[in-house]
This record gives sequence, C-alpha cells and structure tokens, in this order.
Amino acid sequence: MRKRGGSFGITTGLDYDEFRTDFEYGGELTDTIYFHVGGFYRNGEGVRETGFNGDNGGQIKVNLTKELDNGFIRVYAKSLNDKVTTYLPAPVMVKGSGSYGAVPGFDASTDALQSSASSQITTFDAYGNAHERSVRDGIESKVNAFGFEFDNEIGDGLVINNKFRRSSITGGFISPFTDGFAGGTDTVANKGAALCAQASVGGVSIDCSGGVVATVNGKTANPNDLAFTNLMFDTKFEDLGLTVNDLRLTKSFDAVTVTGGYYFSQQNIDTAWESWHTRMQVLGTGENIHYVAKDAGIDAQGNPIDLVLANQGALTQSFLAWDWDLDYTTTAPYLNVAFEVSDDFSFDMSVRRDEVQARGVRLDGCCGGNTSVDLNGNGSIGQFSVANGVITRLDSDALMENANATSAGFIAGGVRVLNETNAAVTRVNYDASNTSYSIGGTYLLNDNSSVFARYSDGGRAVADRLTQVAGSLNANGSLSATMDGYDNVQQLEVGYKLIADDWSLFATVFNTITEETNAEITSGVTFVREYEATGLELEGKYQINDYFSLRGNTTWSDAEITKDKTNAAVVGNAPRRQADFIWTVAPEFSMEDFTVGLALQGTTDFYLQDNNDLKQNGYNLVNLYASWNISEQLTTSLNVNNLTNEFALTEAEEGSAAVGSIIRGRPVSGRSMSLGLRYNF
Repeated sequence: MRKRGGSFGITTGLDYDEFRTDFEYGGELTDTIYFHVGGFYRNGEGVRETGFNGDNGGQIKVNLTKELDNGFIRVYAKSLNDKVTTYLPAPVMVKGSGSYGAVPGFDASTDALQSSASSQITTFDAYGNAHERSVRDGIESKVNAFGFEFDNEIGDGLVINNKFRRSSITGGFISPFTDGFAGGTDTVANKGAALCAQASVGGVSIDCSGGVVATVNGKTANPNDLAFTNLMFDTKFEDLGLTVNDLRLTKSFDAVTVTGGYYFSQQNIDTAWESWHTRMQVLGTGENIHYVAKDAGIDAQGNPIDLVLANQGALTQSFLAWDWDLDYTTTAPYLNVAFEVSDDFSFDMSVRRDEVQARGVRLDGCCGGNTSVDLNGNGSIGQFSVANGVITRLDSDALMENANATSAGFIAGGVRVLNETNAAVTRVNYDASNTSYSIGGTYLLNDNSSVFARYSDGGRAVADRLTQVAGSLNANGSLSATMDGYDNVQQLEVGYKLIADDWSLFATVFNTITEETNAEITSGVTFVREYEATGLELEGKYQINDYFSLRGNTTWSDAEITKDKTNAAVVGNAPRRQADFIWTVAPEFSMEDFTVGLALQGTTDFYLQDNNDLKQNGYNLVNLYASWNISEQLTTSLNVNNLTNEFALTEAEEGSAAVGSIIRGRPVSGRSMSLGLRYNF
C-alpha cells in the first residue's frame, strides 16, 4: 500500500534577490490507482545585478497510474511557463597568460549587461513588422505536454510497451551580447572616434575633424567611462512542437531476449530571429550614448552639418532577420537481441534504421548593416526615429523635420518591409536515412567485479543549422552531393566495474570520432568537421567510516580536430574549451541529523578558441552544501556556489589577445548563497 504524503519548501537567496517554492504530493486513490503532483514557482533578480526580476515562472506536473494484472498504464501532463535571465559574453580583462578579471567598473562574474535603463526595445521581424520586446524576458519557455505509457504482458511472455508524448513548445530568447563593432569595448571618447572613422554618407566618408560629442540622458558623458556595442540577441520560438511515439515488443526465449520496435517523431522548427539591432551603451549602467559628429559635412548652402552617429545609443535597427518554418518527420524501426550465454557472460546486438523527411523554408529577411534597404520594392525607404532607446516610425511631418538626423550616418533608413517574393529563401526538401548499430557484452569476473566492452555507430539529423552551411542544399532544397543530412558518432568503450563493501570503482577507456555540422552566429563561421578523442573515465566512491565518505570522477581525454572542410588551419588543433583533465571530488561528513559536504569541480587549462592561442588556466570551483534535520519532518539547508569567488572563463569570442586588453568572455558566476527550508508530511 502506498502512503499518501508530500512536501513543500522555500529557498531564498542570501546575497542575491530570488525566492523559490517547491511542492509535491502523491498517494493511492484505490488499491490499483495512484497519483503524484508537483511543481515549483520562483521570482527574483537572479545571481547577477540586472535591476529587474528576470527569473520568473513555474511548472506543474501530474501523473496518474493504473496497475493492470500484468503491467500498468500511466498518463501524465505538465505545464511550464518560465523566464530566466541569461548571461552572454561580456567584457573581461586579460590579466596575464591564461588569467582574466574584471574591467574597471564592471565585473562580468557578478554584473550583467542587462539593465532596467534599456529593458524595453522595439525590433522588427523578417517581414518588417515592428515588435515591442522586453529584455526582462530572457530565455522564455512555455511548454504544455501530455502523454501516456502502456506496459503489459499480453500472453506467452510477450510484453508490449508504448510511450507517447505530445509537447507544445513556444517561447523566446533575448539577451545583450558584447559586439566587436567600432573597436570593441573602450572609453566613451575612443569609441566615438572609432565610430566616426567608420561612418559614411552615400558611401563617402564623413569629416571627423570637428570631433564627436557624446551625451547620456541629455548630459555630457564621461569620456573616460567604458562604452560597449550592445548587440541584442533576439529570437522567438513560434512553434517547436514535438510529437513522439515509441512502440516496442519484447519476447524472451530461454537465454535469448528479442526486442523489436518502431519509433516515430514529428518536430516543428518555426523560429524567428528578429532584427538584432545594436546600441552604444555605458558599460555597467546600460544607459544609451548619443553620439554626434560635429561639422561632419556641408549642406547645399555651404553650412556645416552635425550628423548623428548613434541616436540615443542606436547604431542600426537591423543586424539580421531570419525566419525558419521547417518540419522534420522521423521514422525508425529497430531490433535488439540480447544473449545470456552463461551465468558470467552476456552480450547484445542492436540495429536501427532512421528515415527523416525534411520540409520547409528559411526566409532571409535582411542582412542588416548600416544601409537603407527597400526590401518590398515599392520605390521608397521609410524612416525611423530613435528616442530613449526606443525605435518608432516617423510621420511625414516628422520626416521633414528630422531629415538631416535620420537620413545619414549609422541610423540611415532601415524600413524592412518584406514579402516572400522579394526575399531570399533557402528551401528544405529532402529525405535522408542513416543506419545505427551497437554491439557489446559484459563478463562477470566474480561477485564484485566485471568487465565490459561496446562498439557503436549512430547518427542524428542535422536539422535547421544545415540551412546556414553554404553548399549543403541545392536550390530546390535537396541535399548537395557533399551532404548526407546526418552527423555520426563512432565509439569504442572498454571498461571495468568493481563494487566492494565500502568502496567502488568504475573505469572506462574510450575512443570516439564525432562529426559536427553547425553554425556560429556571432562570427558567421560554419563547421563541417570531425573530432577524435581518446580517453579514460574514472568514477568511484569510498565510505571511509560511519561519518566520512568520498565520491569523485575524472576524465582524461586527448582530443583533436581531425577534419574541417571550411578551415584547414585548425586541423590537428585541440577543440576549443576541451581540457585534458576535468574532475569532480565530493567529500562529505554526515552524522544523524546533520550533513555537510563540498563539491570540487576542476579542470586543467584549455584553449578558448580553435586557433589554440588564448588559454584559460586550470581552476577549481568549490561549492559548499549543508543540511540539518530540525525534526523528523523539517529540514533546513544551505548552499554556497563558487565559495572562493573564482574568476574563470568558460568561453571567449577572441582566440588571441595581449595582456591588458579587453576581450569578450563568459565567466562562471561569482559566489552566491541560498538558504532553504523543507517540510515533509
């Protein structure tokens, strides 16, 4: 009999603003029907200072199970509506060979590029329609899903299992990114000079000898403050709906078990990349900088003209605008045969045949830059006004009054009215197939230890990123002769497992060859490459006595780029962000009602880019956790992430940089602490 019960708890940040509550409840309805329901809700600013509550939302999940004579049937559903702030690469200082830190006035491990001063923006879709967007939305996920699982023996040892799930997925992703435009992050004065040097009117360079005036909120900007070009990543997930069904039959014949099945899935990829416009802003405040080039040209009457270079921060209303409307249907029959050769030895073989049908288009709305474009072919380019960081369409009177300010420099034109007949379209219309297989076995050495080996060759369809790799698709949407539509992974593993009374050890030697077809939006680089890695994984646990235990794992890998169709110079290099050693060590002390432990996450040095120049030194992150059972039902807990406040990069946009320069990197978050309370009933 299942006892009814549940729990609820709250968690709050001690040194940051966030509140979260979790709950669950479950039990029997009858002798053969039971249920479970649970979820969470959170709200707060998050672990970095943004000036607004960017973490906001929650989820609820429920399932109901009916036991049958020889199996069960379960139905379940969930609803998720959640927003979380995401932190993209930001300015960091190169302090020395492999070490990094904060730039003056801005610490990328605790501060954020987001700001309440510029949280509301107007952007445009690939058709030129204006959209109001909020940077507060961050990564927004809206998922409603339901499904069922049926498992039952239908006679003579034959077991049928069917899993079905239907998910409705929408949302978006909006976050500021430090762009390298106009000289990268620099002082307000230097950024203005670099901006003016790159400006032109009708393709003719303007006169920058009169200097550049910079203001913030109508007041003269501090020329020594740091300024950066804020490229706003803005993507909307219109429909990523997924339908999946997996039907399998299993039959045992003495020492042989045969499983056959049929997998079906249908995935929508309806994604819109809005016009990723750029602004010039003060680093650390998010305030928009207004740049004007003094006496940059001469009008028809011979009078000097002041030209706006950045109107309340806005440099251009459009960086790009793409719209995907794709559909991928996959079917895959598969077969697995497992053999119990003896009490000590067993092995299995499996094969799967994937067939994918890809249909749809990618619409190239505009490719942005600083040029006015008449995309709808009506012979007219409209204008926009930018005030306080918000772009609005001007009426005819305002157009005449603002002609000089809005028809030249970096805010020239920008109307992106579009129809499909006038846009560049990448068509997707192909069928592709792939056969995956695996064979492996286990040999029992004694009651406590065994050895195993497995070789597998599998693949996955490349999907939407294939549309961004030049030459991968023909004009009619079919695959080019150089593409098969799949990325494959080949892997050989040989391992050893030992489980003793107070300790255990798992060891696996591997060799893996991985294909990657991908695109990097920030640099425009595409990847059609292959990696090879040989390594060793170790995982173990040691119960030292009644109070102390030690768990840990480490992976050594020797990885390199073995093929690259677009950049032969990186062949033979180590892949970016791939260290030789990574590890986790977790010592723990526990006695009756109290537990305290550490989780040490470490890595040796690694290259930040594939050119293998700029490195991140090895580092350790120390995370602390503790819990105290106040009573049988009430528990309090403390968690401290990055206890030592380590400043370390997980990635960087630059592959080379001099000491003392500023690069764009994404550091791990600085120290944060939270306190929780949980009640079980």
